[in-house]
Amino acid sequence: MRGYQLVAAPSGVFRADEAQVSRGTLDTDHTGHSRTGFVNLENTPGSYAEWTVPAAAASTASLDLRYANGTATARPMDISVNGTRIAAGRAFPPTANWDTWATATLPVSLKAGANTVRFTSTTADGGPNLDRITVR
Repeated sequence: MRGYQLVAAPSGVFRADEAQVSRGTLDTDHTGHSRTGFVNLENTPGSYAEWTVPAAAASTASLDLRYANGTATARPMDISVNGTRIAAGRAFPPTANWDTWATATLPVSLKAGANTVRFTSTTADGGPNLDRITVR
């Protein structure tokens, strides 16, 4: 579990450089990201970023995803927790540009132990740039 401490109520910030990424890179060419960079997914369906979120007990939480979308159209993603899709084609609307970050929030159910949270691109445009997730 990458050294994270288990807490009764899951909480924490999980940044881009802590994600497992498939078909994407950790980039720094836009400002405002929270640590060493952000996830820039390839413009292809199926590219994803995945984080491991620990929880001491099964619980519900809010998950905030900080993202940037400098295009003129929404970039949808499927969101899954522990392999179960909890949101299909969730739209991430445009931000003013690639240097402007927004936050999208959704409820999640977590099991006790390690939880896998994955954001997967669903279109040929890929997903938005991903800075971090916050579980609260």
